[in-house]
Order: sequence, then structure tokens, then C-alpha cells
Amino acid sequence: MKFNKGNSLFKRMLNKVPIIFTKQYDHTFGGLEEIHPFDSEKYGKIYNYLVKKVGIDKKRFYTPEMASKEDLLFIHSKEYLSALNHSETIARIAELKVLSSVPNDILQNCLLKSVKYATGGTIKGCVLAFEYGWAINLSGGYHHAKADSGGGFCFFADIPIAVYKLFNNNNTLSIMIIDLDAHQGNGNASIFKNDNRIHIFDVYNERIYPGDFEAKKYIEFGYPVMSHIKDLDYLSLLEREIPDAIRKSKPDIIIYIAGTDIFKEDTLGCMNISEGGIIERDELVFRNAVKNKIPILMVLGGGYSKDSAIITAKSIENILKNVIIF
Repeated sequence: MKFNKGNSLFKRMLNKVPIIFTKQYDHTFGGLEEIHPFDSEKYGKIYNYLVKKVGIDKKRFYTPEMASKEDLLFIHSKEYLSALNHSETIARIAELKVLSSVPNDILQNCLLKSVKYATGGTIKGCVLAFEYGWAINLSGGYHHAKADSGGGFCFFADIPIAVYKLFNNNNTLSIMIIDLDAHQGNGNASIFKNDNRIHIFDVYNERIYPGDFEAKKYIEFGYPVMSHIKDLDYLSLLEREIPDAIRKSKPDIIIYIAGTDIFKEDTLGCMNISEGGIIERDELVFRNAVKNKIPILMVLGGGYSKDSAIITAKSIENILKNVIIF
């Protein structure tokens, strides 16, 4: 699979933009989202910014399909999917004990449905990245989910599911995951541990959740950093190491987890990166992909400050104007 640069593609790009969104991404249920640091409506906020401030017509976005049970079974065990029919399991993964007393059908409809749509968005994003050369899913990046368990608000392993669906069409693809969420992507590392087609590049705060030492062994390009790292040291590391990792991996596609929990005001990421630093980081990753003519899919990952949505929206705007030349 290679990026198609034909005239038909150019015409198609005039009509559609490979940015994936559905209002189903946002998940709210009875005000419970107010007691969790995650902004469960940030996806819609980013979408609205791109429509109102950047001027992308609503009809130009792609809409994902909800991931099916068959999709989920590419990675997850039947036992784990059955366990999600119990509210206690969902409460543990969401780190909200109060959810254990909420009827499971409500949680399925108001919470898990949105994550299934996000997973469908990552699946679609991988396909679109090969068609357009780039794509952005305005959700996804659930990198703590493992085959038989979830954690850290990650219920389904959207990236591994999307990757193995790609392998259905071409099982020789080389896949690079650039994970710049503040937290270690232990779920992805665990799932891909025996697959040499997958190359994980992960910069994360080693002093925070999940602290998974077993998963650490399976991260090919792992860069644990200390809490409160600032822009200069962080960006210097990326500028130095990403090009080398790309040369060694020779990926056919890059899947980029653009977590904003590295922001200096994010209390869960405990890093000290400015808004400008995050925008520069995202541009750096995209420029490396474009320079090497590698299709790239961006997913959002974590971000727990009140500014997460606007930072992501501004960063996407910058990518569209200065890298993609939208």
C-alpha cells in the first residue's frame, strides 16, 4: 500500500478532508463527567474550532463506523468483552468507582459506544492515511488497553485493532507508532511484543502511571523522561531521535499519538511543556513523515487540562496551514 498521488485523488481532496469525527465521540452521562479530570466533550470542541475558526465545511469531514464485535475480537478476548457487561469492570477502567452502581446498559450506550466509534475512527484513519498521505482521527489513542484488560480510561486497543485489519490486506507492512502521550503506552507494547513488524517510539514520564516494567521491554525506541521536563530538552530529544528511528524502522505508515497531557498545567502528566511546545512537537512529527513520504495518522491520546481541546485544535490548524498546506 502506497500513497496514491493520481489526479482522481486530487479531485477527491477538494471535496473531503481526511479528518474523522462524529458527535458520538463525546460522552456525557448525568453529569458524572464533572468528577473526572478528562474533558469528555473535548472532541466536539476541537471539531467546532476547525469548522468555525479554520473554515472546514462540516460536509468535508469523514464519519466513522462504530467498531463491530468482530473488529474488537481482532485483539480482545471474548472473556474480556464479556467482563465489560459488568459495571464494576467499567468503573475500574474509568477510575470512577461511582460507575459501579450505574446500570450497565446506560454505560454501554453513554460511554462504551463512544469508544467503539473512536476505534472505528482509527480503523478508518489508517485507510485514509494511505489514500491521502495523512489523516487525523479526532479521538482514539487508547494505549493502555491490553488484549484481556483495560486501564487508564482505555477500554479498547484501537490502534492494534486498526493495524491488524491493515495486515488483513498486506501482512508485510512495517508500522511505526510514535507515542508522545505523557504516559507509557503499555497496552500497545504488550499486544505487539512478539511482532517485529511494529516499531514503537515512546517518550513518557517514567514517574507516573502505569509504571509497567514488563511492557517497557517491548518498546523498541523508549525514552522515559523525568517529571517537569521543559520544551528545550523535550523538543531536542525528539529532533535528535525521531529521524533516526524512522531510518531504522522504514515504516510504511506512522500512527502518531498526540497526547496533550504533557502540557504544563496538566496535573496527571506532570510534565512542563508549553502550548507552543506542543504545537511545535506535532509539526515536527508531521514534517518528518512528509519529508520521508510516509503516510501518517494522528490520534489524540490523553489530555486532562481545561486547555487540552484548544491546544489540539490550534495544533491541527498549524499542521494544515504550514505542513499539509491546506
